[in-house]
Amino acid sequence: MRAIIVANGHVEEGENYSGLVRAGDLVIAADGGTVIALQLGLEPQAVVGDLDSLPLEVRRELEERGCQFLHYPARKDETDTELAIRYALEQGAEEIVLLAATGDRLDHTLANVFLLGMPQLRGKKACILTGRTEVWLLRGGEELTIQGQPGAIVTLLPVGQDAVGIHSSGLEWALRDDTLRFGLARGVSNVMTAEKAQVSLRAGLLLVFRVQEKGVAGERKADQLVEVCKEQGHLRANVIKAKLEAAGIPAILSYDAASLVFGLTVDGIGEVRILVRPGDAEEARRILAEEQTEGEAEEEGLS
Repeated sequence: MRAIIVANGHVEEGENYSGLVRAGDLVIAADGGTVIALQLGLEPQAVVGDLDSLPLEVRRELEERGCQFLHYPARKDETDTELAIRYALEQGAEEIVLLAATGDRLDHTLANVFLLGMPQLRGKKACILTGRTEVWLLRGGEELTIQGQPGAIVTLLPVGQDAVGIHSSGLEWALRDDTLRFGLARGVSNVMTAEKAQVSLRAGLLLVFRVQEKGVAGERKADQLVEVCKEQGHLRANVIKAKLEAAGIPAILSYDAASLVFGLTVDGIGEVRILVRPGDAEEARRILAEEQTEGEAEEEGLS
């Protein structure tokens, strides 16, 4: 089973991971990461933490939808993100994807990256996904296969000690039983030469970063999309987004930061816009018009 954990960090405008979720995945939010999860097109099945960063109206809405809340005291040794990882492992997760784990607090960012080194994650698949960057921790005796586009940047950084016996393939500067010294930057900005690269390590710890170049196939930009409707609040916007994607129309949400705080718009502030590709706009509007007509018909039937 795979767990997708959303921390309370930074996300780039236009980031959306609704297509990341597979059947059987467990979506977990770490406290304030609940709002970020909704922003990313994900609805958490469980929220873990001291809940001091979670808006009350969001909690009430999710409780009505069956979300589970695991409340911990504010004075504790673990961060909310660490507690979320522990909960995922207790539920039987063999793979963990951590979202929104970076931000303007460097200490929080480093703490989340170092969580990849939790002893409980040995033998599990675990990564951090943020914007165009994916991060893994390679332990001695392990091998990693990296998927990406030619031209993507791959950085190898030893952690805490020298990383010994590194072999790589599919990179412009190949390593053959090489050592990267802790504290030096030799492993920064290698380049993928194919859609697959491999890195193995004999001893030590090695952070592996894959940074996809801007403009690669599949990257969606808000200025290339068309608005089909506006909604008040992320929950309703995500319902519409899910309906469109169920009909085969990819959609993303665009919003002012205030929409994460206010459930309703105030003089236009906080609106959530649903955007689709230009070629899908007509069909999307037709689907939304049908939904509105059905809703009005139900209301008349109740009156």
